[in-house]
Amino acid sequence: MQVMAEQDMAELLRCCLPELTEIEAEYIRDCWLKKPRTSLKRFAEQWQLPTKELQNVRKSSMERLKHLLALKGIHSTADLAGREEPI
Repeated sequence: MQVMAEQDMAELLRCCLPELTEIEAEYIRDCWLKKPRTSLKRFAEQWQLPTKELQNVRKSSMERLKHLLALKGIHSTADLAGREEPI
């Protein structure tokens, strides 16, 4: 059950990537979805981001993802488990 929920969430997140800015999408892809995950320190180095800017990217990507998932009717992990329609 947990593996399926993780796969569903990963698929949902991938569906949202085109709606994010390039750096937000790369942050989600590299630090969340990719195995092995990129560390925040390495991500910041790759993008030459100072700490404050990295915090802004993390915050904005979370806010935008929350909004995009809400548009798809996902407000909590319980909503994911109860989904009957495909993503």
